[in-house]
Amino acid sequence: MRKCRVKQFQVMLVITLLLASFGAAQAADTLVILHTNDTHARLEPFAPASDAAPIGGMIRVATLVDELREDNGKHVLLLDAGDAWHGTNIASIFEGQSVVEVMNLVAYDAMTLGNHDFNYGQTALANRQEEAVFPVLAANVIKEATGEPIGISALVKPVGNLTVGIIGLTTPDTPFVTHPKNVVGLTLTDPIERAKSLASYLRPQVDVVIALTHLGIDADRELAAAVPEIDVIVGGHSHTQLEEPVVVGNTYIVQTGEHAKNLGYLKLTLEDGRVTDVSGELVPVTAEVADHPMAAEVVGKWGNQLKEKLGQEVGATTVLLDGERANVRTKETNLGDLITDIMREAVGADLAVNNGGGIRASINAGPITIGDIYTVLPFDNTLVKVEMTGRDLLAALEHSVRLYPEQNGGFLQVSGLELMFDPSREPGTRVMDVMIGGQALDLDKAYTVATNDFIAAGGDGYTMFESAEVLVETGEMLRDAVASHFIEEGAIAPEVEGRIVVIE
Repeated sequence: MRKCRVKQFQVMLVITLLLASFGAAQAADTLVILHTNDTHARLEPFAPASDAAPIGGMIRVATLVDELREDNGKHVLLLDAGDAWHGTNIASIFEGQSVVEVMNLVAYDAMTLGNHDFNYGQTALANRQEEAVFPVLAANVIKEATGEPIGISALVKPVGNLTVGIIGLTTPDTPFVTHPKNVVGLTLTDPIERAKSLASYLRPQVDVVIALTHLGIDADRELAAAVPEIDVIVGGHSHTQLEEPVVVGNTYIVQTGEHAKNLGYLKLTLEDGRVTDVSGELVPVTAEVADHPMAAEVVGKWGNQLKEKLGQEVGATTVLLDGERANVRTKETNLGDLITDIMREAVGADLAVNNGGGIRASINAGPITIGDIYTVLPFDNTLVKVEMTGRDLLAALEHSVRLYPEQNGGFLQVSGLELMFDPSREPGTRVMDVMIGGQALDLDKAYTVATNDFIAAGGDGYTMFESAEVLVETGEMLRDAVASHFIEEGAIAPEVEGRIVVIE
């Protein structure tokens, strides 16, 4: 009798285990993707307006990541879609080392290279890749000498019970939006064609295919339509704040905006190898989010090394110096006037032009420090003097206003000239009048032009500068020339002078 009971027990145990096993096989699996993009080295919280509480910052993102990892366990993947290593003094002075150390601490699983991650040059880029304890992806950035990618093309990673494939893609516009010298010897291939090849290779091996892209929302839509094997696109570059995922076919596109103001949260549910449910949102990095103690300690260490140099006062302004992104990319501002005046005077040129995208912040009325100037001009651009014909100059001005009223990093702030244009006309025919030194532009005359070495090398699509004769390569950083001006002048109060006039 006892033997029979034992057998019954064993049979029931086997049935129970089989049912449990079957239930586990059929149970839904989850994947939580936490993501950032275009943080531009905002390691610390910042005030979006003078009277606002500080928001954003990677030291607060780190706190949210810890909390969400605790809630979701082994199912979490943390990704960054590029433009992480450049954009603030604490990054620029140390060529991104400070940012990589923070990202290592937060334990990112992967990032893709953004165009501004090339800003320190290829040697610094290689050093940052070496220091990162996470993979740096760049499938379509190819070394011409070897034909190999500059980073890792794709990553296969187990996450919980799932296997995830991640492809990294960088905008082909990179040679135009970083200094051309930073990508010498590199070719940026078509990201869609590269993604097609890699996604078809990964799809049979993994449960989820993710494209980690720095292409912009419009290009991400095209990618989703062209490569249906991709389940999720974690994007960046266009600074688009998507409150919930955008769906193209069966692909979900997410992006958080900019400057670590939000942490992206996307949860996928899979059954039988298929995505059956998706929910996504942005988690605001508000003033109520606590600083992560360890991340704050790392940032504090780097911050202490900046204080002595950047805290030095060099002058003052009695008015706001307007460097707001939306303004310097669409119209004349007093800060744009001031910077180009300094450039023109520094090299003794007929006129000066500077791309609005190179001006990254405003300066409030009051004392001005070197740190303020570095924030306004974070790029390592140097002063250059070239000679070019009036015909090429006109082509440059047409290029400047071709996208108006759309924001355009290539929109030129100017000195020594007055420009009138009609945005109702077709691009390429919008400039109606140009005066230089009080005289009408002469298409056949040679003019001397002060600019930065980015524009002089054809950056932002200014190919007409490539044929200009370089008269002077000063080697002086533009921001240092601006700092020297403040030291000489003391207090200033520049006004908008009407150099760029839009015909309504």
